[in-house]
Amino acid sequence: MSEETSVLIKKNLSAFDRVGSYNQDQINGFDEAFLNQFLQFISLNNAQHVLDAMAGNGNLTHRMMSYCHHHNIKLPSFTLLEYSSVQTELARTTFNEANVNIINGDVLTMSDRISQQALAANYFDRVVIKSGNHEIPFAKQFQLYKSIFNVLKPGGVFINLGFLFSNQREREEFTQITRIKDNLIGATDSVTNRYFLLRHELYSLLHEVGFTSIGCEITFDYSIHSDIVKKEYFPTTPNAIKDIFTAQQQAKTLLKNKRIKIDKITESSTMYLPGEITIATKPIVS
Repeated sequence: MSEETSVLIKKNLSAFDRVGSYNQDQINGFDEAFLNQFLQFISLNNAQHVLDAMAGNGNLTHRMMSYCHHHNIKLPSFTLLEYSSVQTELARTTFNEANVNIINGDVLTMSDRISQQALAANYFDRVVIKSGNHEIPFAKQFQLYKSIFNVLKPGGVFINLGFLFSNQREREEFTQITRIKDNLIGATDSVTNRYFLLRHELYSLLHEVGFTSIGCEITFDYSIHSDIVKKEYFPTTPNAIKDIFTAQQQAKTLLKNKRIKIDKITESSTMYLPGEITIATKPIVS
């Protein structure tokens, strides 16, 4: 990481910026086989313009580009949209390709946070979110999917990889555990804003916005290991993980349903949380 980026991280400590550089895929338990399967669902072979929304440091765009090179697919143009100025700067330090446009922008308005310039409507063949929609509060979830719908071409596809619960009590208990972690890292905005959707909520919102052919490609489990959480979020305060461990021990439904496994001897744990890759299409005639 450059000295300039390190200074920027220290000066901009919003909820999205507290951690700086971290490995989201490792935290979530996404291995290479799973991520490659995800890339197949994006169908890059017939895409010209791809929006990586809520893109963080650009790790998904990097993967999509590598996937295209490996499979001899003509590179589409990529737009990387990220709200956090710190994560945007991290992305800018790693890309120099002419076909990658990096924007410090707001997914709810699909516009640049500095210039206020909006992304073009009816432009993208694909809009992809990888484990990001839970950062948006429920009151703004409709706006999120409406903004995605507006920038997609007719016939364009939205691909969402994210948490998706069927059991409301499981969702509530995981939300409480997540709030403990967010408080510990000082991400107070996330404590208020995070909302983990139930399946019927997501599907209803997508339908209400106007998407068609809404369906599940695969379900999977996030596999969140406490040792990795400690390494990525609390490298200088390892004892902080004990508060999360205590909260997990109180999550009766998650424990009963074997979504949390605890090793009391090593004071470590693994959470297995439900996720889904959901695909929805903007109709050609809306």
